Order: sequence, then C-alpha cells, then structure tokens
Amino acid sequence: MRLKRRKKVKHKLFSKETKEKIKGFWQGLEIANRDKATAQIAYEVKEMQEQFTLMLFGDAVGLPSPPVSVTMELLPLMTKDFDRMVLHASQTENGFADIASIIGEP
Repeated sequence: MRLKRRKKVKHKLFSKETKEKIKGFWQGLEIANRDKATAQIAYEVKEMQEQFTLMLFGDAVGLPSPPVSVTMELLPLMTKDFDRMVLHASQTENGFADIASIIGEP
C-alpha cells in the first residue's frame, strides 16, 4: 500500500499590492535608519575634530597644549579647523571669546 503525496497548496496571505506596500515600508524604514546613523557618525566626527583642534591649539584659550614642535608641524594641515575654532569662539560672546580674540579675527 502506497501513501499518496499531498499536493502543496499555496495560500495567499497577502495580495501582491499589500506585499509591495510592506516591502516599501521596510525599505523606507531601512533608509531612515541608515540616514540617522550616518548623521550621528558625521556629528561624532565633527565633535572629535573640534576636540582635537581645541586640544592642539588649547593655548589660544588658556588650556595646556602639546609641545610647540607638534603644533607647528600640524599647523599647515589644521588652518581651516583653527580658523573655525577662532570664529566659533568669537561668536559665543563669552570669556573664552575675549581670550581667543587676542589671537586675531579670521
């Protein structure tokens, strides 16, 4: 006696249109999360650059700084960051801005 195999019956849980909508929703969610993560990383990079600039040129605002030879070696590579730091300090209207203005306005 042989057993008969059952035919596989495909049940349609969702229509094609509903599947496309669900797929579009997940794709949109993926894009939104990717953009959010990218924006967070860009913000962190900017913060780290500002912290490095402040650490390197901290003597401009009264903070201890690395040896002058290191600062002078990195100065040509950091002019844009240094100008941004001085501009930011001069626009904050606080004591550090007054100290930073001794260096000069950009």
